[in-house]
Amino acid sequence: MSIDEGRPPPEASGAPARWQAADFFLLAVIAALLLARIPSIPVRFFDPDELEHAHAAWSVWKGMVPYRDFFEHHTPGYYYLLAPFFRWVAVDQSFGSAMFFLDVARGLSLALTALSAALVFLAGRLGGGRRVGLVAALFFVGQPIIIQKTLEIRPDVPALVFFIGGLWFLLRALQDEKQDRPRFPDFLGGGLCLGAAIMCTQKMLFVLPGTVAGLALWAAGGGRKALPARALAVVVAGAGVALPCILTWALFTAHGGGHQFVLDNFLLNAKWKVRANRHLLTTVVSSAPIVALCVLGIFVTLRRFVRDRPRAYGDVLLLCTFGGLVAGVQVVPAAYRQYFLIPLTIACLLAAKGLGFLVGLARERLRARLLIAAMVPLLILPAVELATSARDHDDRQEARLRYVFDHTRPSDPVLDGWLGTAVFRPHPLPYFFMHSELLAMLTEQQKDGYVTALESGQVHPALIALDEELVALGPRFLAFVHRNYTSDDGLFYRPVR
Repeated sequence: MSIDEGRPPPEASGAPARWQAADFFLLAVIAALLLARIPSIPVRFFDPDELEHAHAAWSVWKGMVPYRDFFEHHTPGYYYLLAPFFRWVAVDQSFGSAMFFLDVARGLSLALTALSAALVFLAGRLGGGRRVGLVAALFFVGQPIIIQKTLEIRPDVPALVFFIGGLWFLLRALQDEKQDRPRFPDFLGGGLCLGAAIMCTQKMLFVLPGTVAGLALWAAGGGRKALPARALAVVVAGAGVALPCILTWALFTAHGGGHQFVLDNFLLNAKWKVRANRHLLTTVVSSAPIVALCVLGIFVTLRRFVRDRPRAYGDVLLLCTFGGLVAGVQVVPAAYRQYFLIPLTIACLLAAKGLGFLVGLARERLRARLLIAAMVPLLILPAVELATSARDHDDRQEARLRYVFDHTRPSDPVLDGWLGTAVFRPHPLPYFFMHSELLAMLTEQQKDGYVTALESGQVHPALIALDEELVALGPRFLAFVHRNYTSDDGLFYRPVR
């Protein structure tokens, strides 16, 4: 496995190399790490985010328009992707059918993760060769944070597919320096994919500053003669990013939700009050070997850029995008673990280059063996995470979800804070979830309106899950609950008869 010493690997030069035993080994481990997630699907507890997103998608399936008919602060792409699957499962009829659908939705996330791994392989292969691509894909499927978050029901999973797809298109566009004209279809494809990613989660906006910087360096690096064509290519990519966003906004505007679409997804999130960046250290620790190899990969990449002619601007794009995402940690108000899926993906590509450099220092006949030997300790953390995930069950959560289905009908509205027990039940108020971060963003007038709708009889919840988030609404709300509802366990409150 040679690493760049001024000579690209054979397949990067257009002559496909034969698959060798080490390549089949890497492919087998990638498949094993993906398949090993399947036992966790029906066992692992549900992050409250998963129940939020599943309920939002179900609401879309029931004909509601996000932002207009119910509150959400995530862009809507995932909800419209997931909604058609409700056609085959009557999730509101029984606890069993609801759990079955949630398992199916997690299976879809796993399938999308496998697609992401394939795209990581394609991106790594560009300029690095097949084996670098395979190593990058293996690193990707083996990161503990990626194992945790890409198995969940969340918009970050399809967004990751679109992001890596966009990265692959742009790397393809920058790879061939011999062409007189830029590869405009690839620039357009890259932009469209990034725009689609943003319409799944607005976290993907943090990809844009670094990507624009990388493309700008490429445009300027071609000299005065090539600058107009390259600048036009960057504009084409930007138009591709804008198109899915504009079309989505236009569709919501046509259905009376365009203003709220902008307000909830962008303006509200831009002034988010609660900051949570504690997950950065967790991510670095859990991916420490990859972080170390990534640092080496950055050094190798910079050295290649300085020494080689023509220069590899695809590497510059990776570095700039990665740098922008790392800087974004200081800007995004709440950088939870799912945010790190994006920079971790690029870190895996750079780490593959770093490991390839180390292996390339050995004699050629020893490199394949050294690569396989190096993978063994790197698989320890993924194995621990997979074993933990398969045992990470929450009996209380399952009992609470079962209680709701046993004590309400499909048409009964259920009011919930952040436990997610109201999933697949009509929500009586537009704020179908009410976690502490959202509560901090609401004005006193909005909170009063929430309680007034209950007091006036405008809405009649058949069940209230009085969790900590709803308790935080204050004495007026609690007085309403205790006056009109009764409870056997201090959590679930049913109307006084």
